[in-house]
Amino acid sequence: MNKTMKKVQLSRYGSPEVLQLIEVPIPQPEPGEVLVKVQAIGVNYSDIQRRKNTYFQPTPLPYTLGHEAVGTIEAVGEGVTGPFVKGLRVLAILPASGGYAEYVTGLAQYCVPLPPQVDAKAATAIFVQGTTARLLTSAVSGNLSGKTVLVNAAGGGVGSLLVQLAVMAGARVIAAASEGAKRELAKKLGAAEAFDYSQPGWWQAVRATTGGKGADVVFEMVGGEVYNESIRSLATGGHLIIYGAASGRQGSVHPEYFVDENLTQTGFNLAYYIGHKTSLWQAALGEVTGLIADGKLQVQVPDTFSLAEAAKAHRSIEARQTRGKVVLIP
Repeated sequence: MNKTMKKVQLSRYGSPEVLQLIEVPIPQPEPGEVLVKVQAIGVNYSDIQRRKNTYFQPTPLPYTLGHEAVGTIEAVGEGVTGPFVKGLRVLAILPASGGYAEYVTGLAQYCVPLPPQVDAKAATAIFVQGTTARLLTSAVSGNLSGKTVLVNAAGGGVGSLLVQLAVMAGARVIAAASEGAKRELAKKLGAAEAFDYSQPGWWQAVRATTGGKGADVVFEMVGGEVYNESIRSLATGGHLIIYGAASGRQGSVHPEYFVDENLTQTGFNLAYYIGHKTSLWQAALGEVTGLIADGKLQVQVPDTFSLAEAAKAHRSIEARQTRGKVVLIP
């Protein structure tokens, strides 16, 4: 085994150009840890926030981004037992990050053995996108059967999974995205309709296609005017669930509108579930892994980049040029 490896390090905050490919010694697993030779690395929007130091937690420097890596165990630390042996293929969940590298170390208890039929690139979507989508659908009061569900950013990593999970649950899904290719993808995944939320007044189209009623549930993560119009697309008594604000812009709907229409708005943070509702998160993790292994849930991975192209991957995400899950290949 080579004694050095390449990884992407962040030594200052700023534009994608601050991501530097460096060579460092391969780490050795501490007690309770495994060393994983990486095959695929997941890229998330939170990585961009970390790079800019706008994440809800401060980002220490120097820092290596990445919370999920798929690969094979190369070595195990003292005290590691069970199935975690050299050669086992796993999804390594890295709460403290460090995934943008050719090798990673992580606690064995945060490694998920992968069925052979789960592609390495697809598996990178299980931790963040997969469990987020599954927990979001379970956060709806009652169930989704027979309801009309609007999914914003429907061509993205979480959005494309939300479309499929809502359809599986018996909902009629309306997708919204800014690009035609993303809207077409959402329709291929089961959405009944797809609208362009970059066009003013698109919420009226949502109401029109529901006979004037509006959507019962909206999954929203864009912010700004998309947030404003999503609220107006809701049926009386509807439920808006927010799990991000990718545009970085604030909404401006008057609170009285929520009272008049008897609307409910809730927020979702995956980190909260991991830390405080661990059993629910673990159940979602197992369920999503099984759905992907059985071919019932499709992970879209059209955009892959080499480790050296990490900055290019970030630029593409920020320009909203990507679909599905974005992956780095060492």
